[in-house]
Amino acid sequence: MKKFVAFLCGAAVALSAMNCSATVSSDKIGIAGIRPGMTADEVLRVAGQPNFKSDNGYEWHYNNFGIEFEDYRPNIVDEIETRVNSASTPAGVYVGQSESVLSSTYGAADKVERDKYSTEYTYYSDDYSMTIEFQVVNGVIYKIECQLRN
Repeated sequence: MKKFVAFLCGAAVALSAMNCSATVSSDKIGIAGIRPGMTADEVLRVAGQPNFKSDNGYEWHYNNFGIEFEDYRPNIVDEIETRVNSASTPAGVYVGQSESVLSSTYGAADKVERDKYSTEYTYYSDDYSMTIEFQVVNGVIYKIECQLRN
């Protein structure tokens, strides 16, 4: 009977752990003042005219970040990405910082993927409409990407 009770307790703990997540507030997801879901007009008000626009207008590039707009709603920001340290998240995280800043700023990641050369930490927004991902190479943040979850 003791083994059965111990098993049930262990199963309950395991199931509750599976449902835990480190979701972050939606207002902490973005780069350089740009957030997924913003309109093109909002981007222009925050960042001004881009340095480059793709022929179809779906990609805009600035000095310190790039934006992709949705295919089916070309006026809505789908993704923001940076690989430079001059563009930070609303929480102050930027490329070049140690990966340890992620857990102290955002908590445990919702998803961690490792390959031979890098580790990717993914955090979901509290309403699950967006993600913020950090690619880490040799313990240092190499790339930050925010996007809508379609």
